[in-house]
Amino acid sequence: MSRYQQLHSGSQNPGGQMPAFPPAYDDSGALENAGDVFTSGPPIEQFEIDEDEVYEPPKRESLVKRAFFATRTFVYTFKDNFGVPLSRYLDPIYEGYNYFNMKYELSILKLGNPLVVKRLIYVLFVIVLMYLVTRSENSDGVNGASGGAFSTGKFYDVDMLADTMKQYIEAASLKENIEYLSSMPHLAGTTGDLAMVRYVETYFHNNGVQQVDFHELDSFLNYPDKEGTYVKLADGSFSATLSEGSDKSMQNLAFNPTSPSTNGEIDARYIYVNYGEMEDFGRLDKAGVSVKDAILLIRYGGVTPESNKVYAATQLGAKAVIFISPTIEWAGEKHDDMIQRVNVGHTRVCYGDVLTPGWSSHSIGSANWEKSEITAKIPTIPISWKDGEVLVKKLGNSGADFGEGRYSGDGAVSLKLNILNKKRNTHLIWNVVGSISGREQAGKGIIFGAARDSLGYGASTSASGTATLLELVKVFTSLQRRYDWYPSRSIYFVSFDATEYNLAGSGEWLEEKRKQLFEGGYAYIDVSEIATGDVLTILTNPMFLSTIREELRKISLTEEQKKQKSNMATLYDLYKSQHGDKDIFSNNLVEYKNYIPFINRLNYPCLDVGFRGKPIPRGSTLDSFGNFVKELDSSMLEHIQIVELLARVGLRLAEDPVLPFDFIGLASDLLRYQQDLEKYVNEQISFFSSNAQVDYSKLKNALESFRQNFRQLHEFRTHWKEFIKSTSSMEPAMLAGSRKAANENMMNAAFTFLMRQDSQPSRAGYFNLLFGTPYNAPPFDDGVHEWNTFPMVRDFASTGDFRKVQIEIDRLADILITTSEEYSQVP
Repeated sequence: MSRYQQLHSGSQNPGGQMPAFPPAYDDSGALENAGDVFTSGPPIEQFEIDEDEVYEPPKRESLVKRAFFATRTFVYTFKDNFGVPLSRYLDPIYEGYNYFNMKYELSILKLGNPLVVKRLIYVLFVIVLMYLVTRSENSDGVNGASGGAFSTGKFYDVDMLADTMKQYIEAASLKENIEYLSSMPHLAGTTGDLAMVRYVETYFHNNGVQQVDFHELDSFLNYPDKEGTYVKLADGSFSATLSEGSDKSMQNLAFNPTSPSTNGEIDARYIYVNYGEMEDFGRLDKAGVSVKDAILLIRYGGVTPESNKVYAATQLGAKAVIFISPTIEWAGEKHDDMIQRVNVGHTRVCYGDVLTPGWSSHSIGSANWEKSEITAKIPTIPISWKDGEVLVKKLGNSGADFGEGRYSGDGAVSLKLNILNKKRNTHLIWNVVGSISGREQAGKGIIFGAARDSLGYGASTSASGTATLLELVKVFTSLQRRYDWYPSRSIYFVSFDATEYNLAGSGEWLEEKRKQLFEGGYAYIDVSEIATGDVLTILTNPMFLSTIREELRKISLTEEQKKQKSNMATLYDLYKSQHGDKDIFSNNLVEYKNYIPFINRLNYPCLDVGFRGKPIPRGSTLDSFGNFVKELDSSMLEHIQIVELLARVGLRLAEDPVLPFDFIGLASDLLRYQQDLEKYVNEQISFFSSNAQVDYSKLKNALESFRQNFRQLHEFRTHWKEFIKSTSSMEPAMLAGSRKAANENMMNAAFTFLMRQDSQPSRAGYFNLLFGTPYNAPPFDDGVHEWNTFPMVRDFASTGDFRKVQIEIDRLADILITTSEEYSQVP
């Protein structure tokens, strides 16, 4: 009961009313009187009473005071409930610690100087701790054994990284990108092309590529004009349809990139020359049919590049060339009205801008059209098969017989031809270069490159290749984000423009960046025609052989592919089943693709992989996304396999601490190439009815020496791997130095086969003595010869100059010996 309640229930005043407040008491008198009243009890001790406490109504304490008292209460409670019991448990432990510490100190004194002994024990403890840490890191995650030469101190588990890649490859994104990239016409230098290049650039940025460069270059470009261009019989009875379909938009019009216009109308007789091969011109000669001052009808195809056909026609005095496009079965229909557009710049002499052959368009001015070595000197234009058949039948049965009811004609029928192309001597083209910098050798790198421009919609060609390039970007940047990973050496992703114009985008980029590419690059992977059939096709430099075989074994087949043959599980099994149960890869990188400059100017080892085998409407508007999904890889499963294969190979090339270049495979294949060269030269000796004798003994001995010497690098790689696996410890500094030196030797060995900078080859863009494209090689892998080898020897043999053949063979032998002696050593 409160004091107020006690007072309220006590005695009342005489009036029967409780006073508003009890009366105040005199401090002294009250106590004295009280002593008189309570005489029977013990004396009461006097004390002061705080009037405020008794009489004032209770007040609420301030927040600070209440918090202070609550905290103090909590501390006392915690101490009583937890502190005291814990102290009871720790006191015996502390006593035990004191006891053992005393014993420890006594033991140290028995061993010797306590200060020295304690330091030795500390060092031993640190060594054991480091050992345990390295052991745990070696077996956990993608980080492998430690490497003293790497800035992160780690070698990464390449297999674990590669196995992770597949989860980032998506059919949906591949298909969406192909659909968008083929949604509009994008001839080089047009607004459609600019839209595509900005899309690629944005994709690079959005996926975390930190270094993205937008390169503007100058190049000659030309475009068709629907006004004033015609092909018709002189009597007016027939005119060719120079567009695909009724739409006269630019992408549908007939024209050949880098072809000149006519200088006014050409009115001349026309001659049919079949495929325009050397044998076809020989038939005309035997039949007494002259092509001088004539218009030539030539079919696309055969074993001679179209630009070489135009050059031959020019040399024989023809006035113009009309190309006849083939028929094609595509998207469930047969098309005889397709018009293919093909570059006629003289690529086999030099690639790049046709007005700056062999030099950068930014460094020196352009050459005159007539003075340039690689411009077509006569106008050309393509027509459809249907219109070509009309013109051929008009020739009757006169002249040379080419079979199938087709004759050359004798010059009795004439054509009128006028071509008005819009030309731009210097027009902007655009490359986009994205890169992931290396952590150990940032100045060295591999290059993934894809053509972006198209002469139509390019669904199965440039769009498919560019979409695959974008998927590779996504895969590698996803690895970065997941594992905080950077490759040992840099990785570059390049979208090339103007590939359809004599490889102008890659050729001009190489000319402008030649010094950097010469010093910094060591491999090029072309990303093109990913799925244009069902036959797995691999064209590669021999130095990739072991890597490709190894990675093919790690990629699973689709259910549809497994049905082709029993007991197949991987792409390696599929490749062997489709190629005579052999795993031999061709080196015939001779198509008009962006690897041509990298091989012939820099001697980069190159790779071109894809599912192929079907004819496609290359350079036609039939190559649309709608037709692509009807005819080719609509499920994207083959695209996924090629993305995984390219990513795995690229990862090995960029991440393996010791470069996975297969010099043993290279040496073995060089011996095989030498046998093919001997066969080719003998064929030419027979063709020219020559009695020349060519000695190959020096070359054979040099190749054998090359194989023996470079075995050292192979053994070093094997021993290095065994050491790292067995020790699971830091890579010694001297071993790291040897590894880096071995990598440098492997990269630099390729450059020794290039002609000196002060030398000028007979073909301005072709400097490679060991690998490269001979002038007369077919524009595809025909399986007849290893065309992409010993190009200068083959060139001299094809012209009948066997004295120079011997000189070039001996020069190659000397280079092989010097290279194997200087670059096979491991410091």
